[in-house]
Amino acid sequence: MASKQVRDVIEEDKVSGKIYDGRLFRRLLQYGRPYWYLILAAVLMIIVAAILETVGPYLTRIAVDKYIVPGDYDGLKTIIILYVSVLVGNFLIRYLQILLTQFVGQKIIYDLRNEIFSHLQRLHQQYFDKNPVGRLMTRVTSDVESLNQVFTQGLVMVFGDLLLIAGIIIMMLSIHLPLALWTLSVVPLLIIISFVFRKKVRQSYSQIRFYLAKINSYLQEHISGMSIVQLYNREKKNFETFKEINWGHTAAYIRTIFYYAIFYPAVELISAIALAIILFQGGFYIYNEVVTFGIIVAFIQYAQMFFRPISDLSEKYNILQSAFAASERIFKLLDTSPAISSPSDSYGAEKIENAIEFRDVNFAYDSEYILKNINGK
Repeated sequence: MASKQVRDVIEEDKVSGKIYDGRLFRRLLQYGRPYWYLILAAVLMIIVAAILETVGPYLTRIAVDKYIVPGDYDGLKTIIILYVSVLVGNFLIRYLQILLTQFVGQKIIYDLRNEIFSHLQRLHQQYFDKNPVGRLMTRVTSDVESLNQVFTQGLVMVFGDLLLIAGIIIMMLSIHLPLALWTLSVVPLLIIISFVFRKKVRQSYSQIRFYLAKINSYLQEHISGMSIVQLYNREKKNFETFKEINWGHTAAYIRTIFYYAIFYPAVELISAIALAIILFQGGFYIYNEVVTFGIIVAFIQYAQMFFRPISDLSEKYNILQSAFAASERIFKLLDTSPAISSPSDSYGAEKIENAIEFRDVNFAYDSEYILKNINGK
């Protein structure tokens, strides 16, 4: 049933596959401009939350070196109260920040869906002849939802993760430079693994989006035309075609899961290597009285915190890549100009009064009149 035109349209769902497209990114940011003050508030909350997270291990170091080792448990109570206050403050700020980003994301998606639907209503009839309804449904639903994730989990959260990583590195370097350099020696290996992971996942995610649009288009076309499918006895053949498309979508998802199943254990392995380096080199420093036990405890906490945002960044990269693929398709739709448009100097009555009046209306087929001299309102 699928015509060549429909197949050509589906092929257009294959995006360029760029890691980063500045033009698309700037255009996406324009939708957040009306809510810039809310986005700024969310960013400020993330900055405060990142600072509070880096303070925790530092307070642990003070508690161990100044109060636990000397046996000053009265002073330890003050550190415990301060530590609990930091945890509660971080919880409240994170809670408010998540609520705010979700609110902003929903407002942006509301505006974008309205814009897409309004644009679809202005497009010419030939556009809908060449584009399956399922494909257009994908633009308004799943593609827009990908952009929702970018505004609620992507941009702001990426900034928070980068800030947290920078804060952890600064704190470790300020506490003890040699031990910090030993701890960060595993970072090049982590960068190589992350680069390979991003490359593989980008390819799989592009295939997932492509097959999703293809499934929606195929389902819409064949369910709406089921009477014709049954008339020509094509149920089995069409089922096999759908099965092939569906398996392509499944295989792309399985590949993505496979890459995740390798990446996350690899990050955990590198994290364990970093902890082993801290324990080994830190034990040597303690033996030579270069560092205190509290510093080692703080470094262990910082190392565990350091690899968590690294894993999150890989997930956020996936979200951003999906958003770029979705936005490229959405903007391709929005950039389609209607073939028929009203001129700028056209006249339109604000209100039609009375009714439509027929005056000497005639209609004929091959000089044989069906209607003749019709008059009236």
